[in-house]
Amino acid sequence: MLSISTEKLTISTDKSKASYPAFKQTGTANNNSTHSSSFESLLNMQIDGSSTVNHPKIATTGISESAPKEYRDRKLAQMEYEINHGQTEGMELTPNGYRPKAYSSESFFSCEGREMVKKVTDYFQTPAGQKEALMFAFPPVKAVVLDENNNVVAKFYVDDMTGIDPQYVTNASWDGKEGTLSTDDAISQLEKSSDFSVIKYGNSSKVTDFDLLKYEVARAKEQMSINPDFRATYNQQAKIMHPEMNAPVDDVLAFQELILAA
Repeated sequence: MLSISTEKLTISTDKSKASYPAFKQTGTANNNSTHSSSFESLLNMQIDGSSTVNHPKIATTGISESAPKEYRDRKLAQMEYEINHGQTEGMELTPNGYRPKAYSSESFFSCEGREMVKKVTDYFQTPAGQKEALMFAFPPVKAVVLDENNNVVAKFYVDDMTGIDPQYVTNASWDGKEGTLSTDDAISQLEKSSDFSVIKYGNSSKVTDFDLLKYEVARAKEQMSINPDFRATYNQQAKIMHPEMNAPVDDVLAFQELILAA
C-alpha cells in the first residue's frame, strides 16, 4: 500500500512549517497512481504542527506531565491558536502568561458562566471555530480509507480508540462502539481489500482533519468539474464525515472553503 515516513517532526513556536515527505508506492495491486499523486500533493502542502516547547504567552496548559506527550502538545497548540485568534474566554492571564480558568460548578452555571459557554458555542459555528475543531477536536490521523473513486470514506486516529466510519467499512472497535477488530487489525484487513485503499501516516502523524479537508475540497471540485450535480451528493456526505462540523449551513462545500480560508 501507499505509505509515508513516520519520523517525528519538531515544530518550533515561531510558527515554522514542515512539509511531509512524498508517498512511496510499493506496488500493491489494488492501488492506482491517482492515490499517490493526490495524497502526495496533500502531504507536501505546508501543514501546521503542534509546538514542542511552551508558547511565551502560556504559563501552563493545565495538563499533567504524566499525560501522553502528543496530547500535551496538542493542548498547547490549541491554546496558541486560541490566543492568536483572541479566543481567551476560557483562560485567565497571570504574570507568567495564560492558563485555563478553573471553574466551580456554581460559577460555571452562573450568568457569567452561561454567557461564556454561549460565546464559545457561537465561536465554534464560525469558520475560524470550525477550523479549530478540525485541527484539535480529534487526535492526528493515523490512516484514511479511500473508495474506488478516491473519496475518503473512513478515518483512523493515532489514539487507536476513535475513528470515523459512516459506511461501516472497517469493522474496527472504537471507543466501545460496534466492531470486533483493533485499529491495526482493521487496517491490515482493509489493505487486503480490492474495494478500498488505505493511506497510512503512522502513530507519529501530525496530519489533522483540517489537513485532510484540503484534499476533500479539492477532490470535490475536481468531481464537480465533470458532474455539477455531485455538489448535492458531496454536501450530504461531507457532514457525515465531519461530525465536528456543527454549523447550520445548507451549502457545506461553500462553508468548508471559508474554513480553509480562515
